[in-house]
Amino acid sequence: MSATRLSRLLEVLRGGEELAAHVALRQSQIAPAPWMSRALCIQAAQERSHAAMVTAALTLVATKQRAPDVTLALRRRINHDLDAGNLAASILGLQGVIEHLGEALLELLGRHQHPAGVLLHALRKKVLAQEHGHVLLGARCLQTLGVNRVENRNDDALAALEDYRAIGRATALQVAALLDDARLDAGAFWTAVDARLSAWHEHAHANEQHPH
Repeated sequence: MSATRLSRLLEVLRGGEELAAHVALRQSQIAPAPWMSRALCIQAAQERSHAAMVTAALTLVATKQRAPDVTLALRRRINHDLDAGNLAASILGLQGVIEHLGEALLELLGRHQHPAGVLLHALRKKVLAQEHGHVLLGARCLQTLGVNRVENRNDDALAALEDYRAIGRATALQVAALLDDARLDAGAFWTAVDARLSAWHEHAHANEQHPH
């Protein structure tokens, strides 16, 4: 991977982490349970630290070229959901799609050798562990929301799911085209994301039909 591609990869990561910090903080403000609000506040702080780490890495590999914002469609849809107070839908976007995109990019970063390797390795190791925790938090939040909100509208939930599927596929393709690296498989990335979204939706729907 060239320095230009590496810089683009890091810029995509930074944009995703900054968006994740913004979204997690807003999620914490509308979370219905104290434990959920606290956990999302912690996630927001961790996402801010991730963005700072990526910024530090970028100072070592930065080029004159800047990457376009591939998270724009996701940002608009998630902000729409948050403005409407739809926490569950926003979780599909952040903990379901954006976190997985970050995981895929960090895996790719682990295969790249660079003079900044020590910093990049530390970044990758720390962020990957925390991103995994954020995914588990998203699943727990959706489970709780599915149990506690029996008034959930299935039509709206399905519409949000399909919208995030479409936006997620498009974003994965954008990232793969931007980095132009054969090791980043947009199809494989999206297959994994789609499986997660489907499992989350089916689990929440089952809880809604059979509340504890």
